Amino acid sequence: MAIVARSSRITQRFRCWAALLAALPLSACGAFPAYQPEVQLLSIQPETVGLVAQTFMLSLKVSNPNDSALRAKAGEARLYVQDRQVAYGLLDKPIDIPAYGSATVSIPVTGNFLPLLGDLGSISAGAGLPYTVKGYLVTGMFDMRVPFTVTGALHLPLSPSPSAVLP
Repeated sequence: MAIVARSSRITQRFRCWAALLAALPLSACGAFPAYQPEVQLLSIQPETVGLVAQTFMLSLKVSNPNDSALRAKAGEARLYVQDRQVAYGLLDKPIDIPAYGSATVSIPVTGNFLPLLGDLGSISAGAGLPYTVKGYLVTGMFDMRVPFTVTGALHLPLSPSPSAVLP
């Protein structure tokens, strides 16, 4: 009878571990968004302009197409103009995006736009400067990086109005 009791304890432990391992993937599903958030550039506003460095505020609209809220703990953004990286910045505070909702995120980016001055003469009247914003948001309990890329054209002069940025 001692052998049966020992076998029963092993079976009980096995069932406990099996149940725990089966539940782990289900609990991890909430850590990964089913759909990636969508990011749009709303505006680029000059903050400080110096001879060597300039700081701009990138306003991004982050939309969450998932049925659960999304929390971005951190992130980064790199601004490319004419395929050259001109500015870089970090998201310094967490943001919460509700389920099926959106939030506006402001990321200060610092860089040097002076090398682009030579390109201003080659811009056609309606085309503008092609830009790309590449970055990522850190989300979930496993700190997953969710990348994003936004492209469009900048129309000068840059102003606080969103019309300076076209997707």
